[in-house]
Amino acid sequence: MINFRYHVVSIIGIFIALAVGVVLGAGPLQRSINAGMNPSSSQAASDPVLSAQAEAEAAGLKALASSTLTGSLTGTSVALVVLPGASDDDVSAIRSTLTDAGASVVGRVTLTDNWQSTSMSQYRTTLATTLASHLQSSGAKTASADGVVGYSIVQVLTSTGAETDLLRQILTDKSTPLMTIDEDPAGKATTLVAVGARAQTTTSTQASVAASSDAWIGLGLAVGSTSGVVVGDASSREAMISQIRTSGTAVTTVDSVGTTLASVDTALALSTASSGARAFGVGNGAQSVIPSSK
Repeated sequence: MINFRYHVVSIIGIFIALAVGVVLGAGPLQRSINAGMNPSSSQAASDPVLSAQAEAEAAGLKALASSTLTGSLTGTSVALVVLPGASDDDVSAIRSTLTDAGASVVGRVTLTDNWQSTSMSQYRTTLATTLASHLQSSGAKTASADGVVGYSIVQVLTSTGAETDLLRQILTDKSTPLMTIDEDPAGKATTLVAVGARAQTTTSTQASVAASSDAWIGLGLAVGSTSGVVVGDASSREAMISQIRTSGTAVTTVDSVGTTLASVDTALALSTASSGARAFGVGNGAQSVIPSSK
């Protein structure tokens, strides 16, 4: 019996080949793809032959996309925001795809559990009052406390100056840090890509730390202000990307993090930057499998 995932990835490869000028809306075909991907992933992982087939198809998918991606992000300076539970391998894969498309990845920060923990929500609410007084973005004036935190993260990555330095000190305070700076962009980033956890790690992460969807939505709103992308899991209604999509937050989301499709979608989405709500992938709430290149 031929594994369905083999057909699924082949179909997605064709989608990428058709990316120039083609918009694929959500519908019966997308639901079929979504239904086929999730149950077969574990089967492929346990079968060496199927695993090899999946790897070959993923490589083919990236190769098909390269003609569209090459040079599409030249002049774009990206900062990566790594969320709790995100895989370093997934972050590296997205980074590689972005640089292959011509982007300059100028910085990287990692958010701590304090950023999303429900037990720290009151702390963030109190902190937001202080953060708001140093923010430059007009959008932050009407944002929630978690939105203010999100805008503060954006300002630290995309600008310099005395106010930004104060925000950096507050966010990285050693006693209760909301983030750590892995690679300092020195304010050079023009857009952000936030990378979340895979589906299988989401459950274990949330088991120890109850995550607030308000934090996800707040960050999404801020990332959207840079025409950036939030990448993560949308395999269930409770997953981060599903929650951001349901909220109607004006940001581009990409699901199925950890797959070649997610990396390719992220680069394609940045190359057709938008500050509106867009949803790409095969998970809950996806509008289309891939972004149109037009």
